[in-house]
Amino acid sequence: MHRSVRSLTSHRRRGFTLVELLTVIGIIAVLVAILFPVLGRARSSARKARCLSNLQQLGTAIETYVQDNHGFLPPWSITHPGINPWTAPPDAIKNVADPSVATWDTSIMSYLRNVDLLVCPDNPNSDARSARSYAITQYTQRPMALPSGGIIAIGGFRDDIPAPQLTVLLFEKGNNEPGAWGDALGQNVYQFADETPDTDQMWHFNGKNFLYVDYHAEWSGKGSGPFANVGAGDTTDVWDGPGTCEDWGRPTDGGDWPMPD
Repeated sequence: MHRSVRSLTSHRRRGFTLVELLTVIGIIAVLVAILFPVLGRARSSARKARCLSNLQQLGTAIETYVQDNHGFLPPWSITHPGINPWTAPPDAIKNVADPSVATWDTSIMSYLRNVDLLVCPDNPNSDARSARSYAITQYTQRPMALPSGGIIAIGGFRDDIPAPQLTVLLFEKGNNEPGAWGDALGQNVYQFADETPDTDQMWHFNGKNFLYVDYHAEWSGKGSGPFANVGAGDTTDVWDGPGTCEDWGRPTDGGDWPMPD
């Protein structure tokens, strides 16, 4: 009888009390609260790295295009039959891929081969999973007057740009499918979707990834790097503030290119 009581007592002592159980649950909750943001940030860092890799591979494709086209960067849009690319195509095809429009990403697709490289995993826009996430900068596009009037833009001669390591070629923006006219071009790096200004819409850790004309890719936080560049073009334009990348040429000639330090 004495042994049975001792065994029962020992058995009871091996169990958790309510206080001990609540203490364990509390410790687990604290650990989860600590680790969850860390894991979330790690996932965000992985997506940022994947996006940088995308841009570097896009840079390789663009460089191959440049080599095959006598040193000229890809034009942001070629329309058929000869419509001024600054004028939007009909609404029915403005934001979808169409055979009558060839955008910069269409031009390099034969070198790229994988359309998924055009998609940033952190694109915050509504169609992010299928949207082209990058726009080519307008100041890499050389405007040319037509004899019949109007202006067309062709990809400029890369070696004309004096500071390729400072000049943005592609930046994160987009809410339309690859090959669409809409969002193919960017005038200010604060843009994010369909020409809509929103200076608070960042993609990675309050910043964005950029591909430069020398084909290196890097991240810059809001207010630094390309975000801080102020163009020298038409000051009446909505985009001629910090982050401007609109007008071809040197600031002394009214353009927006960053100059060597």
